[in-house]
Amino acid sequence: MYADLIEEYEGQFSHGRSVDELVALADELPPMPDAVARAIRLVDNPDATSEEIADAIMLDPTLAWPILRTANSAKHGRQDEVTTMAVAIQVIGLARLRTILICSALRRWNRAFGPLERLVWDKSLGAASSAFILCGRLQKKYRDELYLTGLLHNLGQIVLLSHREIRALYPAVLTRIAKHNEDFVTAEREVIGFSHPLVGALVARKWELPFGTCQAILHYPEPFEGIFGLEDEKLAMLKLAVGLGLAAGLGKPEGHPNTINTEEVEKLAAAVGFDPTLLQADFNVSLEETKSHFASESQTYG
Repeated sequence: MYADLIEEYEGQFSHGRSVDELVALADELPPMPDAVARAIRLVDNPDATSEEIADAIMLDPTLAWPILRTANSAKHGRQDEVTTMAVAIQVIGLARLRTILICSALRRWNRAFGPLERLVWDKSLGAASSAFILCGRLQKKYRDELYLTGLLHNLGQIVLLSHREIRALYPAVLTRIAKHNEDFVTAEREVIGFSHPLVGALVARKWELPFGTCQAILHYPEPFEGIFGLEDEKLAMLKLAVGLGLAAGLGKPEGHPNTINTEEVEKLAAAVGFDPTLLQADFNVSLEETKSHFASESQTYG
């Protein structure tokens, strides 16, 4: 199940860490909560009705709040208040519903929500918010998909912080970032022996998410090599969204590079469709819109 992803990560371990350790870490993790998994199976079933999905969600009432809040958000343009789950599902659509369910699973995973967890969560939600804004500005049809990928790009860090031994090492990761101005991936590899992208990709694979999503999680920190198809474009958009989220200060620790003004980001922006002559103005607007969207999403998910 993991072989293809592991092969693409070959040679990126240190401190004597091995592939077997990471596979064991992924296999030890609990599956999605039963209620979430059951609801997602129905969402993915083309024969399931809104009422059936609603009934499954209402078995765990804590799932209802973010769904109803999203349905009643002003961006959906409804005058009347949405009060039933079946109507909420029809309003937000199945793609958005799936994202909310997975997001709820991620938030439950780290019940001990301290400063480290908040930092990592803000980075995840910041990239997702940025992806939503960027896709809207460029009218990309895969906006909901990229929002979810942005949310999941940090999945490996959420997993690492749920592991007691590795979490104890994480303050040293932040210290190294501050001291050497390194990014998360570099500092994690130096301190822990591996970095979060592979962990996140393995868990996403375990959750049976699309292989393209797993690969995006694995490769998002790597240098941009061009766009040769739709999956490459989505990866470029993800990389841009992560950079914009960090530029907005969302989940960015002291010393972490601000990647938004680098030459690579300018190449990414041009490749996905931004007008180079309007790039700075577009980014300034996108930055403020990302912050606003992040604030709204934070109220939904906590």
